[in-house]
Amino acid sequence: MIYLVLGVAIGVLMPSQSAINNRLRNAVATPWVMAGISFLVGTVCLALLTWATVGTVGFDLGNVVTQPWWIWSGGVFGVIGMTTNVLLLPVIGALYSTMLNLTAQVITTMIIDHLGLLGVDHYPADGWRITGAVLVMVAAALAVIGGRRRPQLNAQPTSKTWYLAGLGIGVCFGLQVAINGQLTLVLGSAVHSAFISFLVGTFVLTVVVVLTRPSLRLRVPEGQTHNPWWMWMGGVLGALYVTGVAFLSPLIGSAVTVVVVQVGLIAGSLLVDQFGLFSAPKRAVRPLQVIGLLLMISGVFVMNAPKIFV
Repeated sequence: MIYLVLGVAIGVLMPSQSAINNRLRNAVATPWVMAGISFLVGTVCLALLTWATVGTVGFDLGNVVTQPWWIWSGGVFGVIGMTTNVLLLPVIGALYSTMLNLTAQVITTMIIDHLGLLGVDHYPADGWRITGAVLVMVAAALAVIGGRRRPQLNAQPTSKTWYLAGLGIGVCFGLQVAINGQLTLVLGSAVHSAFISFLVGTFVLTVVVVLTRPSLRLRVPEGQTHNPWWMWMGGVLGALYVTGVAFLSPLIGSAVTVVVVQVGLIAGSLLVDQFGLFSAPKRAVRPLQVIGLLLMISGVFVMNAPKIFV
């Protein structure tokens, strides 16, 4: 049970990270620069934490040869998912983006757990897990839809490619969860695993920024008088998220990890909306959103019913 609570707590951080990174995005030239800064801050924090807890930020180079190549790719999938999501949101909107992302994450991790792919422990997709996962996805849809005053429709038809991209983001994040969980087992530390993931992601983003050569000047957004100090802290929350997920995945499975984190994400989103945290627009939480959140929590219990009640 404590692992489920920890997963929810990790998820609560994510909307705050999104709000912080959105503020940073308004002060820099491109999403790539924003992502690069966020990853760099997270990498530095994780380097210090890894050194403090493990005693070194290095690792046995023999693992590069003995371990499969994909075990080092979690950071790449994280970069692809995060930057694509930034580009996708203005095109298809938060509703479709959230639901496509969540659906693909749950399905991807359920398949990984059921088939034991990427070296993970086998968690069969029995009736409890499938029912709980479906309940969580439906409940999340209620929570997201409940927060909207009216459907947002694009004036121009949106290419199906963008919707496929939304699913692709979820697949990337699902793979990242499973891969970083396995890297945790190899290195013996979730913090060390998260550091490697962030280091790889920072390298990829540095290459992209160098190739695209965007302006690196900061600007103060219209209507603001200054850039707040906390806009640099998104990487810290991202580091906590990746570390927590890397810790939980080998213990409770990738699918359950994704689901409990999503419960926290919706709860955190309601907090950000209700109180207008980190310069986010203030929106009153609606009853349908609360009902959706409660149903999501019920879905988590259904997925874990055999372990909780047997």
